[in-house]
Amino acid sequence: MDNIQVISAQDKVEKISKITLWVLIGISLVILALFLLIGYDTPYEENPTFNAPELTDALICWTYFLIAATAVATVGAVIYGFVNGSGKSLHEEKGLASKAGIIAWGTFVVSLVIGIIVGIASKDEVLLINGKDWNNATDIILTDASMISILVLTIVTVAATVFSMATNKK
Repeated sequence: MDNIQVISAQDKVEKISKITLWVLIGISLVILALFLLIGYDTPYEENPTFNAPELTDALICWTYFLIAATAVATVGAVIYGFVNGSGKSLHEEKGLASKAGIIAWGTFVVSLVIGIIVGIASKDEVLLINGKDWNNATDIILTDASMISILVLTIVTVAATVFSMATNKK
């Protein structure tokens, strides 16, 4: 009986979370590799100077799945926290945990503002979409804001993940 280790529910959840994370990363890498390796250089029918990758639909569907899974997991975690009473208010948390939501939303808002400023600065440019000129200032501003926001949030997410993994004491 001394050698038997009791695994807590939290350890089980953590183990399942790690396995799920690595499986999703693996599937994402496979789908990205397939996207880049199979038919990536297929010319677009209306303008052969552009590429029309064959597996774009698979990549988009996988992205939609990940977004939906994230939304379900987030709502589930919030409900689980309220049901179990383990959710602490911001006033009860200490340190960075109490400011995580503010930091996340602040980064999001700042990235959107930067994107909008860049979009306004380049609103006179002409987008070339599927070989056709597109000169709608609103679309250019929204595209720049979205793309810059995605880039900034991705960089911040990777940095936060690396920092968390490096400072994890387990």
